[in-house]
Amino acid sequence: MLVQPLSSLLELWGLPAATLVLWTTILATGLSLLLATVVYVVLSRVVIPIVLRFVNYTDAEWDDILFNAPLLRVVAELAFIIILQITLPSSLAAYPGMAGVASVVCRVGLVCVIIHLVTRFLNAVFDLMTAKSTGRVNSLKGILQMLQVIAVCIGIIIIISILADKNPVAIITGLGAAATVLMLVFKDSIMGVVAGVQLTLNDMLRPGDWITVPSRNINGTVVDVGLTTVKVQNFDNTIVTVPPYSLVSESFQNWRGMSDSGGRRLNRAVTIDVNSVGFATPEQIEAFRSEPWGTELDPSMKYVNLTLFRQYLEYYITTIQSIKNDSDDMIFMVRELAPTHQGIPVEVYFFTSLTSWKPFELLTAEVTDHILASVHRFGLAVFQAPSGLDVRNRR
Repeated sequence: MLVQPLSSLLELWGLPAATLVLWTTILATGLSLLLATVVYVVLSRVVIPIVLRFVNYTDAEWDDILFNAPLLRVVAELAFIIILQITLPSSLAAYPGMAGVASVVCRVGLVCVIIHLVTRFLNAVFDLMTAKSTGRVNSLKGILQMLQVIAVCIGIIIIISILADKNPVAIITGLGAAATVLMLVFKDSIMGVVAGVQLTLNDMLRPGDWITVPSRNINGTVVDVGLTTVKVQNFDNTIVTVPPYSLVSESFQNWRGMSDSGGRRLNRAVTIDVNSVGFATPEQIEAFRSEPWGTELDPSMKYVNLTLFRQYLEYYITTIQSIKNDSDDMIFMVRELAPTHQGIPVEVYFFTSLTSWKPFELLTAEVTDHILASVHRFGLAVFQAPSGLDVRNRR
């Protein structure tokens, strides 16, 4: 494109015919590089700052993320390599060997820049989705990494086809023969990719979820859901790295439902000694009638002390400020389980708005302490297996 005008100009200047081709090629190559450099400098030093200033001026947030500085710099690199691809091989037309090398280098560079642009764009789209969505999008990081790996693999195949001067389809066909070996070598990675996609698409795991995996001694918060690894920070601040396929093949417990509902179940039981169950005395009934939960008791009727104890505990549950019963799924009750050789289990069942670990455990201890302290008011006794001290005291 530039060779013919330059050759005519140099010939008019009286350049010898022996060196005319050489100097024409040198000048054409220099102008090609200069033109590409000038375009790159103008884009990176003038156009991109103007675009970024305009993007920051607007109230919208999506353009700040999509039109970020690293992505725009890659666009400038793309313009640089496209200009070289158009002008450089023709500038070296007088030297076919050098023109061929320049053409191959430019095409390989063009593929590399396009792959870089695609990965930058995918990162920008992921950041945009993360900025304006729930935690589920954070678990799509594995999908993002998979798309980036696919883009890189396609780019590598195209580069190999350019270097080998073969059709990309022929390269893919040749790779099919080595697929068995590749599957054996990268078995864990392939299984991790498939499992990561399953975890993401089925919304089984998100960063920030509290999960427990008893078989692997995992009890903590998910930090990162990657393509081939899942990082979990245990409550002792240790970091556990788990392959995604182990979470798919094994069972694990995700506490996200508890966090999203805002209610955590408290379920504790005490075992009442069967020998202590009997009818409440008139004095006990009269004393209970002065309390808010027992105002409707009839002194002329007989009440089993265990029945009264259950009624009292149900009233006690309603006085807990953090109780959560605003949903049909969050019921509260006090029930008796089937008698065993150790006694009659009485179970307290309700939901509390305290979902964090420490407040929940403190409330659990408070409720348990209150139950144990209230048993004796009803003439009941909690079953406890005799210890050596009990045996020694009875002698």
